[in-house]
Amino acid sequence: MVKRLFGILATVLMTGCTPGMYEMLHRSVDDPVIVEPVIESFIDSYTIFAKWEFDEGADEYILERAEDSPSELVYEIVYQGKETSYTDAGLEDSKRYIYRLSKRRGKQLFGPSGEVVGVSSLVCRDVYRNDIMEEALRLETIDYIANIYYYRTYGGLELIDEDWYYIELPPLRQASVVLNDSRVEESDRPTHFDYYEYGRDHNPVRQLKDFWIINNELETKKYYFKLYPSKLQFVGAGIPAGGDIVQYRISIGSVVPVRIGG
Repeated sequence: MVKRLFGILATVLMTGCTPGMYEMLHRSVDDPVIVEPVIESFIDSYTIFAKWEFDEGADEYILERAEDSPSELVYEIVYQGKETSYTDAGLEDSKRYIYRLSKRRGKQLFGPSGEVVGVSSLVCRDVYRNDIMEEALRLETIDYIANIYYYRTYGGLELIDEDWYYIELPPLRQASVVLNDSRVEESDRPTHFDYYEYGRDHNPVRQLKDFWIINNELETKKYYFKLYPSKLQFVGAGIPAGGDIVQYRISIGSVVPVRIGG
């Protein structure tokens, strides 16, 4: 037996490792890690992008997709192979899709992962990437035209967008912010959006109705706030699933001294 092992080793040393043998010798002994794929919507029209991390323990990846449904989800395999990304193109407009990821090692299948929702749409997301406070856009004399989306599946999965802005105000000044919701025609009606001023309050936004950002300090300061979906406006009361992507225009109406007293 010992002579046989030495013979095999000598053969490997003389002939070198083939690609398959090299991969087998360096392969992880750990089972694949099951994690959800990263799903990105609204980058290109009618397209959803999926990606995941390389896993040494996996021989191949299996990505499945199902259309959102109030009954049992029916999955189909849309990708099976060694790549770590997949472009799911040519999808139907305004449709919600559910994705999950499995991994194969030899003949054994691991997974599936948890479910993740993606949405296919003609409309693409903003060119601005101000989803977090650290990347807030400065609101000045120019207006921004952007959109926000909110979707919910029958299983309760959510896809939520938020937009962060900031205003730099001189001492004892206040700025009015005005928002025009493309889906609302009458002034002073509820829009699809609420706003949250960092460290202060959450409030609804009304169509073309000023809301105020106030600097009561004796120095110039930055004030951050975000717009986010008013879920009831995107998916009506008593409706289990749905959603939309809604365009808006945001601008500063005026900057005036803080009111003192009455």
